[in-house]
Amino acid sequence: MAEERRPPVRARPGEMRGRVTRGAGTFRPHALTLPRVDGVVLAEIFLVAAVVTVLIIRAILMATGYPQLGGGGLHVAHVLWGGLLMLTGLFVLFLRLGAPSLRLGALLAGVGFGFFIDEIGKFVTSDVNYFFQPAVAMIYVVFVAIAIVLAVVRQRMRVDERTALANALALFDVAINDPAAGDTRQQVLALLDSADPNEPLVPLMRDRVRAADAAAGDTSTWWQQVRMRIARAYVGVADSVWFPRAVTLLFAVIALSTIVLTAFIFLEPGDISFTEWIQLTGTVVTAVLIAIGLFALRKSRLRAYRWFERGILVDLLVTEVFLFYHSPGTAFIGVAVDIALLVAIRMASRHEVAMDDELSTPSLLRLGL
Repeated sequence: MAEERRPPVRARPGEMRGRVTRGAGTFRPHALTLPRVDGVVLAEIFLVAAVVTVLIIRAILMATGYPQLGGGGLHVAHVLWGGLLMLTGLFVLFLRLGAPSLRLGALLAGVGFGFFIDEIGKFVTSDVNYFFQPAVAMIYVVFVAIAIVLAVVRQRMRVDERTALANALALFDVAINDPAAGDTRQQVLALLDSADPNEPLVPLMRDRVRAADAAAGDTSTWWQQVRMRIARAYVGVADSVWFPRAVTLLFAVIALSTIVLTAFIFLEPGDISFTEWIQLTGTVVTAVLIAIGLFALRKSRLRAYRWFERGILVDLLVTEVFLFYHSPGTAFIGVAVDIALLVAIRMASRHEVAMDDELSTPSLLRLGL
């Protein structure tokens, strides 16, 4: 008796059954386990936005005498605005495609988290005390813990063939549609080199990205043209003889000025507080990281930029946070300088990656902490 054949089971839209076989291997539908090669960068945007938001809120409240929004027994706490901004950031991530939407969503969520964490004192005290002194240390611990987690995730990230292809697909849209995204095209090509060569999508995507790279600059928006002009300007400046000396002088001045500004605290009479010791520690760590970057500059600009960025992040996340409570005006100047330096270093690092002919593995693409 012939065996009865059953019709194949068809999965409904959005549903996968069993394994998906391709080539000689098998593909298991566990997309949640795949890391994003640019995920840490997005988390850093979130973190920096949160830190800056806390500093701005505290400065505005101090300058205006801690006003309350509301009346008639009502008080609209700014933690509510934080929830609204985090919700907005999530909806941007849910409803829009592309890297710009990811960055915008991370930025909005970071600002919202800053509004939220700033009122932590109210939620750990029975009298709802915003001025609870240990709240500052609690906020600091949260930010440092996030930074440490991001550093560990970056170091432990491993990119296999499947992860490489998935990340290349995620970046593909920006790579072929943004003429100024030369660094993204380099990332996609490096990821495709690490993907399964037997995957039919790999050669098709590689040809399309190379074609987009060759046609870059033919059609672009005004913002893309500005980015390309900045990229060309950086290449011209970076190739000059005086560039390494200028970078060395700039960051040497930054390291020395950071130490000098902090030293003024210890010249004041009286005992040194716990927050002042934390501030001094952050200053020393920042200076050491910048010094390592200055030595690395002789061999690799990209490696030096990474050390500079680490130093600036320590200053922003530790030193400036505690300096704010001693000298808000000086702290705001320091925050503004740190943000400008982070933006400049990140842009320079991205262009270095784009110019690096030896780039071959996705592990070299991770910039930041």
